[in-house]
Amino acid sequence: MRQGRVLIVGGGIAGLATAAGLARAGIACEIVERTPQWQPVGAGIVLGVNAMRVMRGLGLAEAVAARGRRLGQGAITDHLGRPIGTSDFGLLEADLGPTIAIHRAALHEVLLAGTGEVPVSLGTTVDAIDSRADHTRVRLSDGREERYDLVIGADGIRSRVRELLFGEVPLTYSGYTCWRLVVDFPVDDVQMREMWGFGQRFGIVAIDDAHVYCFAVANAPRGQTDSGPGLLGRFRERFAGFGGQVPQILAALESPDQLIHNDLEELPAGPWFDGRAVLIGDAAHALTPNMGQGAAMALEDSMVLVELLASGMPVVDALPALVARRESRVRWVQDQSRRIGRIGQLENRLLCRLRNSAMRLVPDSAGTSALRKMASQPI
Repeated sequence: MRQGRVLIVGGGIAGLATAAGLARAGIACEIVERTPQWQPVGAGIVLGVNAMRVMRGLGLAEAVAARGRRLGQGAITDHLGRPIGTSDFGLLEADLGPTIAIHRAALHEVLLAGTGEVPVSLGTTVDAIDSRADHTRVRLSDGREERYDLVIGADGIRSRVRELLFGEVPLTYSGYTCWRLVVDFPVDDVQMREMWGFGQRFGIVAIDDAHVYCFAVANAPRGQTDSGPGLLGRFRERFAGFGGQVPQILAALESPDQLIHNDLEELPAGPWFDGRAVLIGDAAHALTPNMGQGAAMALEDSMVLVELLASGMPVVDALPALVARRESRVRWVQDQSRRIGRIGQLENRLLCRLRNSAMRLVPDSAGTSALRKMASQPI
């Protein structure tokens, strides 16, 4: 597909990575992004070795590493900080490359720079898609009507492209909700850890030389919101049972604006493409973040799609080939992530203690081996 014209809907991780890859392959593309301007939003993210493999292919791995922080070990502990198990990312680095923690805004800047001269229309989305055998007609929210050889929906879990192609697809609620935050914090003594409590978890990871990214997860009914005066106090109280560095991190919070809150949802299995329009990343297969693989799966989608198009394969053949290569891997990660979430969010105190005791019997090498197996699988 050397001479095709491609529209990418969505300027997040999946969309920008795809634009960067297509630009490197010499395939003309453009991006529309519904937000009116780029803003330094979001919290942190951990890019595992498979995500960093995609970054190397885009020529962006060094820039990502320079803006983020290389991770050595990761631990799971109980709510007081007593170890349950560890994974050694350093043992993977020689063969598979580093694991990098980075602020999402910094990652976005690196990816945006990697797109080069790819045109971007901000404050714009799609209003209509007519996918035909030899082209796709698109009506954009700015009034333009354009014709493309391929439309890529990289517009997230609430994808407008998915809605236009397949109608409303209900999301599945995990049963737990999440707050993400970044705080100024001394990072020298911070090790990546996920602390498992009773129906609650708290994760901590340094993302640069001065900031720590955290996520706090709690079992809760769907759709509950909390705002207004006293929000920080209520949040601190909710997670007051956690030990280790959590009390200091909670005390370091200065503003309710530092808390990004959303229910954790996933997208059930469904079609990824129709004619000459395709979904990638969360738009196609949103998953819970319990394996830290949401962005990695989107990046892998992007890499495979670019590879197929750059090979000269016709679009009508490339899209089913994408699904054939990606679907089983994505569904496996989605299923594993769901299982880990169920175990991590156990609420019964006796079951939690039995869980922790059982996990302590598993050798630490098992966690590292599982990471190596997943990262080494063909994409």
